[in-house]
Amino acid sequence: MRSLLFSYAVDMVVLRAGLCPGLTEDMIQLLRANGIKTVVDFVSSDLEDVAQKCSLSYKALVAVRRVLLAQFSAFPANGADLYEELKSSTAILPTGSPSLDQLLDSGLYTGEVTELMGAPGSGKTQVCLGIAASVSLGLKQHVLFLDSTGGFTASRLYQMLRAQTEDEEEQLEALQRIQVVRVFSIYELLSALQELRDRLSQQVVSSMGPLKMMVLDSVSAVIYPLLGGRQSEGLALMMQLSRELKTLAREFSLAVVVTNQVTRDSSTGPLKPALGRSWSFVPSTRVLLESKEATWEKATTQRVASLAKSPRQPTGIQVELDIGNGDVLEPSPVTPTQGL
Repeated sequence: MRSLLFSYAVDMVVLRAGLCPGLTEDMIQLLRANGIKTVVDFVSSDLEDVAQKCSLSYKALVAVRRVLLAQFSAFPANGADLYEELKSSTAILPTGSPSLDQLLDSGLYTGEVTELMGAPGSGKTQVCLGIAASVSLGLKQHVLFLDSTGGFTASRLYQMLRAQTEDEEEQLEALQRIQVVRVFSIYELLSALQELRDRLSQQVVSSMGPLKMMVLDSVSAVIYPLLGGRQSEGLALMMQLSRELKTLAREFSLAVVVTNQVTRDSSTGPLKPALGRSWSFVPSTRVLLESKEATWEKATTQRVASLAKSPRQPTGIQVELDIGNGDVLEPSPVTPTQGL
């Protein structure tokens, strides 16, 4: 009886501006003109048909329906619909590195958070810059780079682009597709993510155009300062950040890349990602970057990338990267440590 009353109450919820992000007054007027007046009318409609009749963006309608379904949980989505939506919305973005793509099972998957972890100097920022350059130049997709350490170097990014093309116009266009936002505290970061969510919900990303990838370098830089005295507050903010990142990735089909530091339980213990168990559930995929042994004569630009967590590949696979000039070494033999 209670569920029936709840369903009846939701059935009477009239669509109005502000009910959820992306539901504008203009959209509501067009929907009403086609007989769609309530939440139930909307979520039970064929959105492809609605998009054609109302001359509205299908993606915008799907995004609104997803939020309404989350808000009014009396309307479960069935598995077939979710699977079809996943197939139509998931893309794989090559990183520009054949070795790294092999490690990631073809590249970065939209809808997921991928973490690059490693000690200072392991090449996390360099790899992020390389991926941003490849996605912008090679795929002509827009990238948002959230810099929380001051490590973003425009000259290095430009150097990477010049290594891939001699066309100055293409270089400039690729640079313009990469937007950089400096965020030096968790509050600045959350504010930037909320602004991004609002823009994506309204199908507006200022002068950038459609966004396909977001980089956060680094997540530990904004979380670590909060995990001291008032630890409960820090954990709460970390969980809020994790929800924002996963929601943005899933709802707007973004490939989200974050960097993280590593720690040891003892001086001889194995490296493990920072931020503890609570954060470990956020990234779908984790890659550990380590420097190769260097001689006393010269430092090495070669790195070993190891798969620490993946929903698709066995962990323990390793490849070699060269972060010095953008070149990538041939992948080393696959060395899984556990079976599929």
